[in-house]
Amino acid sequence: MAPDERREAILDAAHGLFMEHGCEAVTVADVLTAAGISKGGFYHHFRAKEDLLTGIVERMTEQSLAAARTVSGQSVGNSLTRLKAFLTSLVRWNVENVAEMRFFAVMLTKPGNDILYRRIFDATAAVIVPVLEELIDEGVADGMFDVIDARLAAEMIVGLSHGRRQVLDEALAMTGAGDLELATKHLNTRMQAEGATCDRLLGLSPGTIPLSHPEDYRRMLAGLTGIDTLSAEGERSAEPEITKGR
Repeated sequence: MAPDERREAILDAAHGLFMEHGCEAVTVADVLTAAGISKGGFYHHFRAKEDLLTGIVERMTEQSLAAARTVSGQSVGNSLTRLKAFLTSLVRWNVENVAEMRFFAVMLTKPGNDILYRRIFDATAAVIVPVLEELIDEGVADGMFDVIDARLAAEMIVGLSHGRRQVLDEALAMTGAGDLELATKHLNTRMQAEGATCDRLLGLSPGTIPLSHPEDYRRMLAGLTGIDTLSAEGERSAEPEITKGR
């Protein structure tokens, strides 16, 4: 087995075991057995179980970026159109892969996992920043964006997601407490503010970068907390009927 294939086999095995049993219940020995890999083969690529988590997140990030770049590349229009399509596609990918996102959300919001969260954030940023920098450079070249340094702008935009962690934690707590609508509004308000910040960073008019996607955030929050969205939709659609009967 080639080194790259061996690494992918290890990550595949770890991903499956983590999803089925939870990270804490899985040992490196379990991963080796499932992957059919020797201990030496494992330590050639990874130092510890935490490195597996980082590797899985990096791979998921690369998959989401590949999907987003495809959508962006197929968009008809200028560099701004491609950037907007790229950012929207990233949100949609998270919604469509909410089962995997739920696993990592639970893992990273546990007390004491701040160091692991930072490692994963840094690994994710290392993948996303160069792609975003390229898109911003395109906008600078065609006069659409007004930035001093495309790399710095990309780093700052990605950095917004680090501060978003607390808001997401709060929104998940609201959802778990039964108020999905308030949670959606809470997260969407944050994303509107991030969109406005991106507008200023890129020298765009207010409201240009659309990071407000309430229905997508609603589905994501419901999925992350295991709420039945159909039941939630039913309750929401029933409200006008109750009002009419009064």
